[in-house]
Amino acid sequence: MAAKDKKDKSQEEEKHSDGMINAYRDRLKVLKHAQEFSSKGEIPKAVEKYSQYLGILAAYNRTTEPQLSPKMFDPVKDLTEMLLISHAYWDLARSYDRSPKLQKECIRCLQQFISFTLGFKFQHVNAQMLKKFIKSKKVYNKKAFEQALARINVESKACFIATHAYPSNDNFILDDLRKFKSILLESRVGALFVDTYYSVSPRLVDFLDNRKNLNTIITNFLIKPFLKLTHRVLKIFIL
Repeated sequence: MAAKDKKDKSQEEEKHSDGMINAYRDRLKVLKHAQEFSSKGEIPKAVEKYSQYLGILAAYNRTTEPQLSPKMFDPVKDLTEMLLISHAYWDLARSYDRSPKLQKECIRCLQQFISFTLGFKFQHVNAQMLKKFIKSKKVYNKKAFEQALARINVESKACFIATHAYPSNDNFILDDLRKFKSILLESRVGALFVDTYYSVSPRLVDFLDNRKNLNTIITNFLIKPFLKLTHRVLKIFIL
């Protein structure tokens, strides 16, 4: 198997120029420089190196950087590379977020970050990283980052408030609510409701998590009874 992979790689490299092959082999060195600049707060240099790293990958795949897609990579063999790509776009998004003039580029990089996050094993890690950044005082375009988190959570079938109330999935309530969400997403109005839910619910959960006594009261006497009633209605009339 190893010999076959090596042969396939050699055949792939034969299709590229020597300069392209050398650049591709050195791409991780470029990425390391980008990460070092970023950790030192030298943002312009970090942006330059991240862009160079992504540009090398794009050229190797005969495309442009904005057109880079997970479809161009093997989901098993290239999993680590895709994690690195997602983090490169993440750092670029955070860097561009600092400038009001670069908000479009920030949002574009966020979209790429999402593309290289959804459906992969590191999805939860990336979502937590995004959530932590939103809660910090370093974010400027908070709405854009919240929308990115909401999209990841919608795709991952997370249910903030329901999971908060029933972390052990009592009586399969979470499973049934997720089925209902899938039904809602089939209509425009339903999709709008789901988007609104994922925009509001993280804030409510964070609010409750930071207020232990209030959390106990609201969760036990409001949220749980409401979810139980909703679950019963869904089981009778819809699911």
